[in-house]
Amino acid sequence: MAPEVGQEYETEHEETPPLGQLLLQKGCITPQQLQAALAFQEKSGGKLGEILIALDFIKPRDLFNVLAEQLHFHRADVTEPVGVEHPLPAPLARRFNAIAIEEHGDTLRVAVSEPLSEEERSILSSYTSKQIEQVLATPYELERLWSQVYKRDLLAESINKLEMEQPQNSATRVLTRNQVMIFCLLVLGSILACCVSGKHYLFIVNVVCQSLYFFLAVFKAMIIYRGMNTTTHEVRPADISKLDEDKLPIYTILVPLFREANVLADLVRHIEALDYPKHKLDVRLLLEEDDTETIERAKQLKIPYYFTFVLVPNSHPRTKPKACNYGLIRARGDYVVIYDAEDRPEPDQLKKVLLTFQQAGPSVVCVQAKLNYFNGNQNLLTRWFTQEYSNWFGLLLPGVMALNIPVPLGGTSNHFRMSALKELNAWDPYNVTEDADLGVRLYKFGYQTAIVDSTTWEEANSQVRNWIRQRTRWIKGYIQTWLVHMRHPVQLYRDIGGRGFWGFQAMILGTPLLPLMNPPFWAMMVLWYAQHQQWIPALFPGAIYYVAASLLVLGNFVFVYSGVVGTYAFAHRYATSNPGLLSFRLVWSAVLAPVYWALMSIAAYRAVWQLVANPFYWEKPNTDWFPPNSRTQRMKEFPCHDATRDANT
Repeated sequence: MAPEVGQEYETEHEETPPLGQLLLQKGCITPQQLQAALAFQEKSGGKLGEILIALDFIKPRDLFNVLAEQLHFHRADVTEPVGVEHPLPAPLARRFNAIAIEEHGDTLRVAVSEPLSEEERSILSSYTSKQIEQVLATPYELERLWSQVYKRDLLAESINKLEMEQPQNSATRVLTRNQVMIFCLLVLGSILACCVSGKHYLFIVNVVCQSLYFFLAVFKAMIIYRGMNTTTHEVRPADISKLDEDKLPIYTILVPLFREANVLADLVRHIEALDYPKHKLDVRLLLEEDDTETIERAKQLKIPYYFTFVLVPNSHPRTKPKACNYGLIRARGDYVVIYDAEDRPEPDQLKKVLLTFQQAGPSVVCVQAKLNYFNGNQNLLTRWFTQEYSNWFGLLLPGVMALNIPVPLGGTSNHFRMSALKELNAWDPYNVTEDADLGVRLYKFGYQTAIVDSTTWEEANSQVRNWIRQRTRWIKGYIQTWLVHMRHPVQLYRDIGGRGFWGFQAMILGTPLLPLMNPPFWAMMVLWYAQHQQWIPALFPGAIYYVAASLLVLGNFVFVYSGVVGTYAFAHRYATSNPGLLSFRLVWSAVLAPVYWALMSIAAYRAVWQLVANPFYWEKPNTDWFPPNSRTQRMKEFPCHDATRDANT
């Protein structure tokens, strides 16, 4: 095996002192700093050089200058363009984490951050027919070289891998030819039926809608009931304290950013607050290459060395999942999690997740942390949002987990085993609700998802316009996900079984379907009470009337009641002061939930239009971190563009 950077190396030059002693001789560190680093290494393991950097005792460039002297290597010059006509193939370069940067006759100069073994040098030499000379580069310098030499390869993989290897699971096409034909037949059939007998056609449509309402209401009530009687994975503090930090794996944290300069400092602070050895963190800030404001802000901040800047090329589609795929390719961790820029994960979340993976067994490859809002009491909209999330993560997802049906993941704080995530080809870059889609694909592959009792705090949208834009994207993504996986319904049924199939319909189809169906029935109710239109009772004869009335009264009661239960539990668990007042405000907002459902319907119809007009448009509000009501929110977008126009926002 190749020696590791930061450890003491055995070289042919016996007079070369160990790394720690050499750093002392050069005056790079003090004896006290060396003793502190060695004590930290004894407790948490890892490489001496990385620990010295993580403790901010030495700069990376200074460490690698000394390492190069110890190893009798040259240092890589990353300021000059790469002077190799035919670089190493990307898979080979990735295998050895080595980049050819210069040729001199029969010698090929290769930049590495860890020295290659004799066997690895022999493989490269046999492939290139040249002698291999190693030059040392810091991991950050090596990332710059990767972006320079293999940008096209990394971009192609992040965009095309899922489509090439699993075309049946890719949202590259909104509708297949067969789906277009079915849709056209339904439209033509509806027009013909209306012409022949509009009254009977509307009656049939009403029966179908009432049946769907009944199925979704009963299924979701069952999920909520199971959620009330199911606990998420709880990890005791005593179990966390018993963890051997020396055996903790490297953990990758992906943070997609776009126009987030104003929250970057807070992001770094919240990640630094995580209770995890910093030299075992691989934090990758995914920066859009044309987002100069955020990039400049990142350069100005004193960002820890375990953070890596990854510049994501400006290309179609311009979405969060494409950025995550791009950052995942070079990630070093055995486990990986996504955090958004404004996220505030609980400090012990990573350790809780690792223990959950250990306890749950190998079939569980994803652990979803709970999400909620730190500004939930700001106004009525944020209270509605908090009520919804409390219900979703406190009742619905535990119920889904208990029923063993596909789990639509949250957009952040979902933790994965790296090997399984790459086996699934990670995220679909064309799906604008990539988290829900990935949850379905996990289930298709026979994997399971667990919910851990750890919360990540976000900032809720406090403005209606911003909320509708965000919800439009979510609903559009759910429709995309349903269309993709229902291309072959019989095959889907065979793949995930009856329980999974009907659970998929309830969670993925039900989410956009209910807000789409609500307005016509609300309109009929208003028309009946206002004008007593006689054609309305004709649609609800006999048993249909009683089913519809039951759904109106009992169905809505179940959904309002679940919101009350979820928010009451949330308020009494997390309120730092006066939980009674907070629970009263949140519970009262749950009672007013029908107004919130009307906003969902606006977003749902907007989503349908956008799915037709601009299916890959990434619409997401950006919330500034300021005191409540102190200033308006700024918007951010990941717009889709084609080769003929630039992507500007």
